[in-house]
Amino acid sequence: MSTLADVARLAGVGVGTASRAISGKGYVDDATRRRVLDAAGELGYRRNAAARALRERRSLVVGLMLPDIHNEFYTASAAVLQAELADAGYQLLVVATGNSADAERHAWETMLDRQVDGVVHVPVDPGGVAPPGLPVVQLNRHTGTAGTPAVVSDDVAGVAELTRHVIAAGHTDLAVLVGAPELSTSAERLAGFRTAADAAGLAEDGPRGARYRVLVTGFSADGGAAAMARTAGDLPGAVVALSSRLVMGVLRWAGEHEVRIPADLSLAGLGDPEWFAIWQPGITTFAPPLAEMGRRAAHELIAAMGEEPGPAGGTIRLPGELRIRGSVTGAVPARP
Repeated sequence: MSTLADVARLAGVGVGTASRAISGKGYVDDATRRRVLDAAGELGYRRNAAARALRERRSLVVGLMLPDIHNEFYTASAAVLQAELADAGYQLLVVATGNSADAERHAWETMLDRQVDGVVHVPVDPGGVAPPGLPVVQLNRHTGTAGTPAVVSDDVAGVAELTRHVIAAGHTDLAVLVGAPELSTSAERLAGFRTAADAAGLAEDGPRGARYRVLVTGFSADGGAAAMARTAGDLPGAVVALSSRLVMGVLRWAGEHEVRIPADLSLAGLGDPEWFAIWQPGITTFAPPLAEMGRRAAHELIAAMGEEPGPAGGTIRLPGELRIRGSVTGAVPARP
């Protein structure tokens, strides 16, 4: 049976480096870590997880608290997160909070009952507090809690770029669909939209002409459709829907009311599920770096759970990508 020393010898590193690379405790650069893991795979080396957990008084389980386990926005990050944690020897315990503050509080109790070593957390309650002493990294949303690192998309810059693209197509009558304002994602996405709209001289809630309207609703297809119903008789030239579920709601409402996209209404979104490219002529969107967010969150949590000093807190903002498709075209004459 191969030993850790055998792995270190094949990888050309010291036993301590090999141990850190395999356990995820302490810093090892990515190239060295990959070399050690490849050597471990070649030799068929497998750690005794039970012995390690007993020796270190760890469960080797990490919690993941998500609002919605069916939302591709979270599953894309979670898949990479799980793979990175598995490479470091951790299993993942997933709990859905359903965007409920009460469910979130119960989820924290579950994490403590299961004695997880750390948690990656998509916050639901901006005023919620994690159990003291438990390593936590926030993902996608953040609460600004001192000492708690967060990994998020740079939505301010991304949505501003998306909105500038819509305006550059000739649109001066816009509506933006956004979720609950107390969530960091809503606040930052709306800030990005306003940055571009205000710079273009559009007036919030102005009369017909150079204007924009902010429609606050739930981050769901039903929320998107309900928000569009509020534009009845005064349809904007373009809608910026700040989640993929909101985009779905706009499309549903448009189909029910014989509004053609993009002939009658241009549409821009956020996120990039597969169907955004399959639906024709395709949804123009700002795509957050979901896979990279999951990878970075895993690395931040592994560092926080290790013996070496972990992250100092603060928010890590990762740039996304504007993906231009056919749902945004030039402005059409206003309906009489």
